[in-house]
Amino acid sequence: MVIVGLNLLLGERALGSAQTTRQAAAWQQSTRGVTYAPPVTNSRPFKALRLRERAAEINTVVLGASSLMGVTEPMFATPLKPYNFALTANPTAMVAGEAEYIERHHGQQIRNYVIGLDWVIGVLYQPATAADVDLAPETLLAAYRDNEAHVAQKLTDAIALPKVKNLGDMLRAVMLAPQPAAAFRAAFFENAGEPYDCPGGVKGMQGRDYDVVHRGKCLGFRHDGSWTFANEQHLSEARARVLAQAAAAPSSQFARYLCSAQGAPNAAVLQRLGEFAQRVTRNGGHVTFIVPPLIPGMVAEMSKSPALAACLNRTHEALDAWARKHEVTVIDAAPSERYGCLAGEFLDENHAWPECHARVMKHYALIRERHGAGLYRP
Repeated sequence: MVIVGLNLLLGERALGSAQTTRQAAAWQQSTRGVTYAPPVTNSRPFKALRLRERAAEINTVVLGASSLMGVTEPMFATPLKPYNFALTANPTAMVAGEAEYIERHHGQQIRNYVIGLDWVIGVLYQPATAADVDLAPETLLAAYRDNEAHVAQKLTDAIALPKVKNLGDMLRAVMLAPQPAAAFRAAFFENAGEPYDCPGGVKGMQGRDYDVVHRGKCLGFRHDGSWTFANEQHLSEARARVLAQAAAAPSSQFARYLCSAQGAPNAAVLQRLGEFAQRVTRNGGHVTFIVPPLIPGMVAEMSKSPALAACLNRTHEALDAWARKHEVTVIDAAPSERYGCLAGEFLDENHAWPECHARVMKHYALIRERHGAGLYRP
């Protein structure tokens, strides 16, 4: 019963709330520190608040899925001042709606867009239509009250093995803390832990945890909207080779995503994005699209399969024709080795550390000035 009770307490907090989201956003605005508001799988309310708070001081926004979350502010040359609005598993149809919302509500300040076109997780092929998106924080925060789980669901969640394991880890950390009673109170009853100096690769920044997991690791969003990936490790070359080869197997999730529509992107969503880009350009702005980087060798391994190669070629041809029609550039960073990216600059198949993204973004700076429309590879 004690385990169930403690996990129910944690479960309520892990679901997130409007109050916690506002507190986390306000703390980051005042400190420029690292944080996020739970649940980690839905960061749109938190980022919508942060976007509105920062809109007057930025002129560039990054949109897409988590594969672009490693893009940071220092990668952009002056006078570009970005905010990274990329979200976990964000469908391309949703990205189109987000871009249009930002144009309507912040178009006077935000004139530059970097938009991800992510085929490797299938969002480029999903049949959804590009619906209007409301990023008003009040609308998104109001949805929290509609997400309350039933009692039976909460009980089932409380006794699930991952939750029991996490509880054990938290209790061990509490017992080892200098002040166990204070640590217990902070972990189970307070909305946030105390601010702390970030360890490891996030040194030099301050962190604060509003979630009940990954405490003390500085896992979260930086002030510029990029994600720290502080709980992840750099791949070894040997591991990257294994992952690249596994991705080419017909049964792999990446192979299934790539050929889910025989490699044909959602034409209606692309059309809407193309019209958006043309409108922004006419108004003096700039839009560039990026196919996010994959581990070195992954595209080459997938291309060895005739079936996967056919789907990939169809995707490339469709993107190139679409880009030329709408006079935009698509940076194809999927073969990341062509940009100089290394295996150790990835944490898995399709999430790069900032080192690789920085190599790709060097080309972005050149492309803005020199490259014509179409699919770009160095």
